[in-house]
Amino acid sequence: SLSMRKSHLDHWPAIVWEQEWNEIDLRKNKLESWPDSINALTGVAVLRLAQNPIDWPDTLIGPSTLRYLDLWDTDITTVPKVVQGFESLEELDLRETYLDESHREALERLFPGVKIHLTPRCNCLPKR
Repeated sequence: SLSMRKSHLDHWPAIVWEQEWNEIDLRKNKLESWPDSINALTGVAVLRLAQNPIDWPDTLIGPSTLRYLDLWDTDITTVPKVVQGFESLEELDLRETYLDESHREALERLFPGVKIHLTPRCNCLPKR
């Protein structure tokens, strides 16, 4: 496991890419972007990115081995248009984002069979 929680990171650290990790915890940092090469993280099963000002791109590509993705309290505002990878994803936490229950159907089409956690109603106030 790699844990760099509360490390004041504003970019993805090189150590993430230098070896295979089963679990990566980057919660409570200052990460703003979803890296294009994240699908290169072969072997990662758990990715925790909660409480970062991160949003995801329109085309979301993820690791095929990922089972749990924690994006709780991030700045995610839209449902991606295209999702690739994520074949093993079982659980997606999107609570306290700008997405709420009104987005569930669209998310379930992109992530079929995945348990998706959403907040009932979006407060839609700037987080940062």
